[in-house]
Amino acid sequence: MKEVMIILRPKMYFPTKDALDQAGFHSMTIREIIGRGKCPVHYDYDEGAPVKHRLVAKRMIDMFVRDEDLQKLIDTVVEVNKTNHAGDGKIFVLPVNDAIRVRTGEKGIEAIM
Repeated sequence: MKEVMIILRPKMYFPTKDALDQAGFHSMTIREIIGRGKCPVHYDYDEGAPVKHRLVAKRMIDMFVRDEDLQKLIDTVVEVNKTNHAGDGKIFVLPVNDAIRVRTGEKGIEAIM
């Protein structure tokens, strides 16, 4: 079982969510976050002077998947978000040792599926 953290542009949240849903990935947690990658972010204001900001708004989708479903999830996210420009996003994959559904006591993958 894996935890997958997906960081993407705010405008790409709905297209990504819809694609994940169509691919069979329905359970997710969404967060509004701010941050940046290795490239600085530049904005041009109407006054004409470019202003450099350290952080930019992003969305984070957090999901738990079976090991055998991981590549399908990654492929779905990349297909929707890849523009070959800085800021397309990041995908982090972490191992999950166990999960417990509090209500029923189910453990492992059954607790989250």
